Amino acid sequence: MKKFFILTLMLMMFCATTFAAEVKPPTISVSGEGVVEVAPDRATITVGVVTREKTSSAVQSANAKAATSVINAIVALGIERKNISTGNYNFNPTYRHFDNGRSEIDGYEASNSVTVIVDDLNLVGKVIDAALSHGANQVNSLNFGLRNRTAYQDEALKLAILDARRKAEVAAAALGKNILGVYSVSINSASVNSPRNYKMARGMAEDSLSVDTPIESGTLQCSASVHVEFEISR
Repeated sequence: MKKFFILTLMLMMFCATTFAAEVKPPTISVSGEGVVEVAPDRATITVGVVTREKTSSAVQSANAKAATSVINAIVALGIERKNISTGNYNFNPTYRHFDNGRSEIDGYEASNSVTVIVDDLNLVGKVIDAALSHGANQVNSLNFGLRNRTAYQDEALKLAILDARRKAEVAAAALGKNILGVYSVSINSASVNSPRNYKMARGMAEDSLSVDTPIESGTLQCSASVHVEFEISR
């Protein structure tokens, strides 16, 4: 009987200790936001080369010649070949349609894209102009970014944590409580958003000679958001 009593007492003490350990302390739950604005230092440009000819061999040859001319013109600006790539090649017949519903092949179209990474933003307009004047006939995309985005994302994350801490301190003070520590942290997002105030316009001089395409890259926003639970005094 004595052994049974001791075992029962130990079991009760264990359950009481476990229950106490599982009780969540009082907390304040807040969200924090951090934003860092920074000027981009890299641009990625994709131009398209579209050619049309009567025969398949002629259109393939014309497209290859135009793409090579575009690449050579860009290299002449000082862009390294490792920063230039081609892709998205498409080859399709074109059709002539008749009133009676009949159609027949009347030629062929080939399209190719040239993507250029530019680390000197002063060259962005020149790259676009060189491509358009040497065989490219489309500007498919122009995106600005950062070579080292991690450093700015980390800074935005720090600001988000500090924002959460500030909110928690204000709330705790209003409740007459003190912040004792951090109970949990969740990182909801960390991203780099599109440039603000980005503008692109192709200009033409009065004498019809093309001038440099003016580019204003604007600024990028590196943002982060967090959710933090702070333990507070009872």
